[in-house]
Amino acid sequence: MNEPRPAAHDPASASRGAGSSPPSPIRRVGIVVWQGVELLDFAGPGQVFAVAGFEVSILAARPGTVVSQGFLRVEPTGTLGEGPAPELLVVPGGGTESALADDVLVAAIGRAAADADLVMSVCTGALLLGAAGVLDELEATTWHGAMDRLRALAPRTRVLDGVRWVDNGRVVTAAGVSAGIDASLHLVARLRGEAARADVARYMEYRETSEHPGHAEARP
Repeated sequence: MNEPRPAAHDPASASRGAGSSPPSPIRRVGIVVWQGVELLDFAGPGQVFAVAGFEVSILAARPGTVVSQGFLRVEPTGTLGEGPAPELLVVPGGGTESALADDVLVAAIGRAAADADLVMSVCTGALLLGAAGVLDELEATTWHGAMDRLRALAPRTRVLDGVRWVDNGRVVTAAGVSAGIDASLHLVARLRGEAARADVARYMEYRETSEHPGHAEARP
């Protein structure tokens, strides 16, 4: 595709004309992957943040190739806990039960979440945040088939049905799979301005659904 990427690639130009505050200093996005991770859960947000001009890295708990959904081989660009910490940590879903049984991965996600300025989960990635204690005393959502599982894993979390994403300020959770794109666009608007969000959505030819909107009432 030959269409030039939108002006959202320039944080300053993306914020001008949007009537918003200066662009956020957040630039580094780290997306966590593991064996069996859901493809669109990490690729959707990766596309959004890359088009918006963020520095996107793919991180794993251990070195080595990761296979997504049995057919896509992914080479992580770094390891959690090594190198500059991501300012925005994205935790996708997929292969979640085996991921939950991986104490090294859960602990690494917990540490990275504590160090990040913003944390976002997609789909059943919320279960990993719940297991790491990141969602305690917060509102959250997840894939529709994992609501009860999240309630069991994170009893101190208020789990919301029927929303695409939940914004608590520092922690944002998205519903299943494609909802990660909606939540990522929401964060682009927060960090770079509404004009940047619109430019990225247009570039991707993505129309956000209004049937099940996001929930930001919990945000300070």
